[in-house]
Amino acid sequence: TARQALPLLLAMSSGWALAAQPASNTGEPSNQDNNTADAEQVVSAPPKGWSFELSGGATFAGDTDFDNGIGEFSYDAYELAISARRMVGDSGSLSIELKGGLIDYSITPSPASAVGDAANIGAEFDTVTTMGLTGMYARQIDDTSSWFIGGGVISAGEDDADFGDTLDGLALAGYKHTFSDKLELGIGALVRTRLDDDALIVPLLTLSYRPDERWTIASEGLGLKIDYKASDALNYGIAAEYDSDTFRLDDTHALARGGVATHRRIPVSFYTQYKASDTIELSARVGAQFAGELEILNTSGNEITSQDIDTGIFGSFNISFRF
Repeated sequence: TARQALPLLLAMSSGWALAAQPASNTGEPSNQDNNTADAEQVVSAPPKGWSFELSGGATFAGDTDFDNGIGEFSYDAYELAISARRMVGDSGSLSIELKGGLIDYSITPSPASAVGDAANIGAEFDTVTTMGLTGMYARQIDDTSSWFIGGGVISAGEDDADFGDTLDGLALAGYKHTFSDKLELGIGALVRTRLDDDALIVPLLTLSYRPDERWTIASEGLGLKIDYKASDALNYGIAAEYDSDTFRLDDTHALARGGVATHRRIPVSFYTQYKASDTIELSARVGAQFAGELEILNTSGNEITSQDIDTGIFGSFNISFRF
């Protein structure tokens, strides 16, 4: 999906289990759905020399309601990214990614809305701009084991927010072991600073289980997917994961001046991915977002308001070019 900079760390946490393969493996990356494409770029083995990928996409979330009837909630998001990868020596790989995006929230208070609630403050949201620069180094230890280390800087805020107040940093590291042709497991940790909140430390537990040549059960972000390989060009499946967007507010909000907003949800979707050629890949997904929540904090990290959001439908698409 096209989301703000936080998914950089989610994608990296889901895909690092693909960490660098031996140098003899210089083929194209395996088909993955869009949510793991960024992570695949960061940690799978590129060919000798630099390789690049340009990708773009959009997500459209339909109208839904705050569950206490205070208003309607929807959003559109757009994202563009470019990544570069290369082998380092015979068993390492280096990846760098630059990503930018926009989120456009549409929140309409109802007559039941009151000053200071999530719908009333959210109705004032301007377009949110996101950016991120991340890097990753992965190294193969032997035929069955690999490790990685990485980090970056991400930014998310309303257009008029002070740029310096929109910045967060992240660092992560981990280890993966291949037990057989069917099973890979990994463990690691991610540390990320959070706007006006305590640092977030997340254990990274990854899984890739392939019972046969067509089916794969794998971790994805903070969730799981079941993938079916219909052909060399076509994959499809279902996916579910925890997702969130956090961004800095500008100084125009009377009750949340310079504060922080976080939109949380659990998207569950059907996805399909089509590899049109060795260089072009298309993907799309449709599903529902469950357990939605909009939380708003002040500059001291104290909660101003938090409101649940009803289940709503969404759709997304992505296109990528490798060169």
